Formats: sequence, structure tokens, C-alpha cells
Amino acid sequence: FDTSLTFGGLTIEASGSDTVIKNGSTYLATISGVAVSNVTAIDFQSTSTSALTLNGTSGDDVLIGGAGNDTFNGLSTSTPWQTIDKINTITLYPGDSVRFYSGQTFLGMFQPIGNGNINNPIIIDSYGGNGRAIINGENHLACIYLDNKEGIEISNLELINDSGNFPDANAVYKRRGIYASAYFGVKEHLVFRNLYIHNIYPNNFSPSSEQILYAGSGILLTGFSPNASNFDGVLIEDCEITDVGNVGISISRWTDSNTLPPPDNTHHKNVVVRNNYIHHTGGSGAVYFNVKDFLIENNLFTWTGYHDATVEPRQHGTGSCWWGVRCENGILQKNEFSHVRGAADSHGAHIDIACDNVIIQYNLSYDNEGGFAEYMGAASNCIYRYNLSINDGWRVKNAPCSNGAKDTIGNILNNRQHGTSIWFSDFTGFNGQDKIGASHNWVYNNTFYITSGYSPRIKLGDSTHHNSIFNNVFYIESGSNLIYDTSSSTYANEFDYNLWYGSVDNLIPFGINSINGLDPQFDNLGGNNEYDYIVDSLSPLFNSGKMISSNGGFDYFGNMVPNFQNPDIGFYEFSNSLTNAVLEIGSKKNLIYPNPVDQFLLINNKIYGEEFRLINSSGKVVDQGKLKNIINTKSFNEGIYFLHILNSKEKYKIIIDHI
Repeated sequence: FDTSLTFGGLTIEASGSDTVIKNGSTYLATISGVAVSNVTAIDFQSTSTSALTLNGTSGDDVLIGGAGNDTFNGLSTSTPWQTIDKINTITLYPGDSVRFYSGQTFLGMFQPIGNGNINNPIIIDSYGGNGRAIINGENHLACIYLDNKEGIEISNLELINDSGNFPDANAVYKRRGIYASAYFGVKEHLVFRNLYIHNIYPNNFSPSSEQILYAGSGILLTGFSPNASNFDGVLIEDCEITDVGNVGISISRWTDSNTLPPPDNTHHKNVVVRNNYIHHTGGSGAVYFNVKDFLIENNLFTWTGYHDATVEPRQHGTGSCWWGVRCENGILQKNEFSHVRGAADSHGAHIDIACDNVIIQYNLSYDNEGGFAEYMGAASNCIYRYNLSINDGWRVKNAPCSNGAKDTIGNILNNRQHGTSIWFSDFTGFNGQDKIGASHNWVYNNTFYITSGYSPRIKLGDSTHHNSIFNNVFYIESGSNLIYDTSSSTYANEFDYNLWYGSVDNLIPFGINSINGLDPQFDNLGGNNEYDYIVDSLSPLFNSGKMISSNGGFDYFGNMVPNFQNPDIGFYEFSNSLTNAVLEIGSKKNLIYPNPVDQFLLINNKIYGEEFRLINSSGKVVDQGKLKNIINTKSFNEGIYFLHILNSKEKYKIIIDHI
């Protein structure tokens, strides 16, 4: 081998006891005599075939684009590399970064080699301007493929994957913006921030009845193998995902077990999706399979299940804003779900098969064809509360699909389901498995407005039982009808303390404490703004609800909801001095909430990562570590606790009160 090697200005000199460069040895690399990095020699046959492994002690910054050339060293703005193929040949280490030139398009699939960690992640970003760099996955399955990777943060990129005349075999039917897979062990810390992902389609046509075969997804995370192979710690924020054939965000986990609930090691954990704009997706906005301890907040989901054959016939044309299967301990809050279309399901957000302890709260839901609240079979301990539903559930069964989506032979699909305001089902979806009714779920303190001409259902399927529907407002305009459709009325499903105004079929099971026929006196009936549906103390909703322990503590607007007196009916709690005086909560309630708490305490990202201790009233430390998005309080005894933030020395009084 040579005594020195030079690559586009980068020089490596043999050093120490070595008289020539040896495979596997590490040497100091220099540019014009200035030390820049340590590199390891691998398979040096000649200067044209040599490969380098970056191993900078403080993190190497690799640049691509501009006036780049793959013969350069890639380590400065004057010597960047040119192609994705080049960056795919090097190994990255914790603290390294890869930056693509702003506004420039790069063709191919970026498949990084190496892993970072939570303290020193590998950074993938843009540089050189205010705009995003563009990766076009032309001919490939994904723009970025994270193959069993962890400790990676991807920001400020535009991803497109809808081109190429000679696609790889696995890119003919499926395309992704980002594809991440875990198949050996738990993978920690993936962050996707400020990405614009669009035009994600396979080359072939994607008819509505072939969603599994033909699929384009914005971000897809999945795990394989029956053993532990999942992600722990995923953040997706400030992204826009649109114009995809199927799902915006898909987080799934393969399992060969139909066990309900599934084994714990088959769950992705600690997943946060917030502040995203997900719209005009052919399928659902987000789909979760086997996800645990998750938060979805402050997102705008609109026009999911989209299809317009004159614009893009490859969009499937059905799908809710969010739905999840076998998911646990999740919260969806402060989102907007609107304009969902599709021949089946296609609700704002629906709780699918075998979910446990999922709470949907503080959301605005309107003009969703399928409806508002949907529970599938074996769902339990889940809640819809403090939401506003406006004109949801107008779909008519067997009528032509409203968006014109077609089957594989070109016929417009017919709707397979009626629209619903509330639906409890026993469908589990597994061949040969007995149906299991949704049970022990709640729908309370929601406000429903249904305009003239609509006839949604309240539907309870066979074997559903012990579900509670309390403190809700149902306002049905003249010319509409809310239809009670059930085969399960004898299974202890309970309606009470609701207000019904307008035409409702069969009020008999709807509770002796409910209010029938009194106008709730909304502020601006028929509007699409949450403030249109507030009331004052003269409304029959005032103090007419049922007291519910562990009620979340706050209404849609952040007003305190008492658990010591009858609350108001609906999503709005009229504020009064007695409530404010009796309910004690810290001034920083938006950092740690809800309080009182039942199952898990949510942590604002402003204090995410801080060291903490949770101490009970006897002075015993019951939990400690670094704050993530959720503290699970399910196993703690009821009572008063104190959360200590160690760095700032702040203390929070927490009340744990289980339902």
C-alpha cells in the first residue's frame, strides 16, 4: 500500500510505527495541512477504490451538493460531495451529520450506514440557504431508508417519490418518503422535523380496492420478528404530508399472534406526533398498529380518504384521520379532523380493534363522512371526551361513494356502512376468531351538531357491553334524524345525563336523567368554529351533567371541570368562581397535565428530557429518570404526589385519582 493517499484535496499520511497505510488502522486526515478528522483505512487497493469510515471525535459534518464532486472530501462548503450514492458508502457515527444543499434535487435512496444515540444523534439536514434540499427517490422504494437504525434526526428536507422508468422490484407497487424498519432489538430515538413530503406513489395504478398491494406512504415505521424489534422514542413534528397514495404516517408492528392484547414486546413505545399538517391523503392520515404510550396533538388532519380522478386517480379514496389497532395508553388531543371521505370507516379518529386506554379529547371534528366516535371489537377502557363534532356521519349505506373512488374494473364504489355519531362494534377482523364486543368505554361531555338533511346513527353491535354515554349534547336540525340502531340494548350499555334536541329515533333507552327537547342555546348555531357552541348559565346544559371521577380536569377551552358538583353537559364548562376556587392546580398546568390524573401524566416538550423524581406523600420515590412525553401512573395508588424537576428545583403537586 501507499505511504499517503489523496482524495480531492483530502490527504492521509501513514503515521506512528506504520510505514505504509494499513487496512483497519486509523490515521489523521488533513486538508492543505489542516487536521480535519480521524479516518480508518478499509480495503485500500488503489486511490480509486479506497473507502473511508468517518470517525470524528466531535462529529463530522459531511456536505453534499452545490458545486460538488464525489472525488472531493465532502467536509467543507468548497469540497462537497455530489451524489447520494457516495454518501451511501461511508459509515456514520454518533454526532456525525449529513447535509444536503438547499434547493438542490438529489436522486436516489439515501440509506445511511451506522447509528447515533439519544445524546449524540446523527443529523440529516439541509445547508446553504433557507429552502429545503430535495430528495427524489426515483426508481427506489423510499427517499430515505433507515434499515434497523436508531439515534437519527432528519430535518428540513423535501421528499418526493413518484418517478423513474426503471423502478426496483420492490418499488413497483410501494413507495415511501421515509421507511424505517426494526428487526433486531429495540431501536431508540428517531426524530423527523420540518419535512415536506408529497407526491408519493408507486408507478402502477392504485385502485381503491387494492390498498395493500398498491401503496404510497409518507412516513412508514415498522418492526419485524416475533421477538423484541420495535422503536422506542419517536418524534414527528412540524411536517407537512400531502398528495400520497395511501397513508400519511404509518407506524406498525408485524406479529404472528392474534392474542388480545398482544405481547408487550410487540409494541412501539413513546411516540409523539404533533404540530403537523396532514392533508389530501388517499388513505388515512395516520395508522398505528401495536403502539403504546403515544401522544398525537395539535395536528391538522384534513381531506383524508381523498380521491379526485381528474387530479390523481392513484389515491385510494377512503380512510380516517387516525385509527389504531392493538394500541395502549394513548392520547389524541387538540387536533382538527375534517373533510374525511370514504365508503367505510372514514371517521375523524376511530379506535379500532383491541385498543386499551386510548383517550380522544379536546378535538374539533367536522364534515367527516363516516362519523365521529367509533369503537371496534375488543376495545376497552377508552374515552372520547370534550370534543366538538359538527356535521359528521352523513354517509348513506349502499349509495355511491361521494368522492367517486372506483374498484379494480372501473365502477364507482358503493358505501359499505352508514355514517355514525357513535358506534360500538364487535368486529375483530381475524379469520376464525370469535367476535368480541367493545366494552367498558366512555363517550362523555361531547357536543354534536347535525345540520338539516343528515341521518347519522348511534349504533351498538352484538355483544358490546358496559359502555357509558353521559353528558353529551345532541342537536339535530329540522329535516335531520339521529337513528338509534342496536342489537345490544340488553348488555348494560348506558345512556344518561345527555341533552337531546331534535328528531331522535327511539328515546326509550336514553336515560331518566337526560334532557329531551330543550334548546341548549348555542351562541351561533350552525357555525364551524368552536366558539359558536359555547353557552351561558341560562342554558339547560348548566350544571345538568353527571359527576365523573378522573374527568380530565378541563373542558375543551381549558376551563376547570369540577368533580365535586354536577358539571355542565357538553364540551364547554361555564366558568364560575366556585369552580375556580375549589379546584387547585399549579400555574404551570400546561406543562404537566391533566391534574388530577388517572392513567398517565402528559409532559410538555418544554421540559422534555429534564431529570425528575416522583415522590408519594410518604416521601418514597416511586419513579425517576429523564422526562419523556408520558409518565404512566396506572400502577400507582391514589393520593397526593410531588413531581420534582431537579435542575430547576421546581415542584408540582399531582393528584392521582383512578376511575
